[in-house]
Amino acid sequence: MMQLRFQAGADDWVKGLCLDLSARVKILGLKFIGKGHEVAHFVEITMGRENAEEVRSWLGKSVSVVSVELTELSKDHAMGVVVARGCRACSSIIGSNSTMFVSSASTENDCAVGYKVFLNNDGVPSLLTHLSDEGVGYKVTEISPVVQDATLTTRQLNVLKSAMEMGLYDFPRRITQDDLAVKIGIKPSTLNEILRRAEKNILGSYLGSRAEAK
Repeated sequence: MMQLRFQAGADDWVKGLCLDLSARVKILGLKFIGKGHEVAHFVEITMGRENAEEVRSWLGKSVSVVSVELTELSKDHAMGVVVARGCRACSSIIGSNSTMFVSSASTENDCAVGYKVFLNNDGVPSLLTHLSDEGVGYKVTEISPVVQDATLTTRQLNVLKSAMEMGLYDFPRRITQDDLAVKIGIKPSTLNEILRRAEKNILGSYLGSRAEAK
């Protein structure tokens, strides 16, 4: 199993939300609909200056957006489904033949989308070739194997196990990080910290073993 991190240019509507409205978009799930020419994006949107109604109105005017359904969760946070055309990066990910799980996909400081995926060993070249064939510009920031000998605390191991079983790493996700936190009875910020530390330990173990091998 491999971990791949890469950046790719955002779709027009995602880039527009980022640049025009200073909004942050997190993609939780992707799915072809109809005959596969349109992609449904299950998203979380952290809003900047505008409220959910203004974001919904902006999306409705985007030429690439087919439909929008957003629910305002708080003053600066919304969740819903955006159906859009011309999503080349998303289409490449969905259309890849690799066994792949998207851990995260969200806009970054430059309004590009940063992806973190887990996939089988043969899946890395397959996915990157698929992205190139579709004309998607990308930048790989990390490729590393997922190792089994990482030192994890009992709590980290239990939380990771719950995350896997409840579908946090499924594609599309069957549960959000916030809902997972509720299910296992901890704060979302605590869950995020546990997952980040666990991932750091796994990566640190891998890098340490590589250094010793040299």
